[in-house]
Amino acid sequence: MLTFTDDEFAEKLEAETGHKPEWPVHTFDDLDGNVRASIEKIRNSPFVPKTDSVKGFVYEVETGRLREVS
Repeated sequence: MLTFTDDEFAEKLEAETGHKPEWPVHTFDDLDGNVRASIEKIRNSPFVPKTDSVKGFVYEVETGRLREVS
């Protein structure tokens, strides 16, 4: 698995596309942890009325597997 810092990833995107991303670039050291945090943000959002069935998944590029994060 390749790992990049946020800055290295932004530079790589710019080098390959010729465009600097206009949005903040973030890499994830703990993808499952990031998905869990995103699930919690959705569950705690006042803009999402029904949060009893929020789920998160990770697509594993290497295996083609879609894995649910608990």
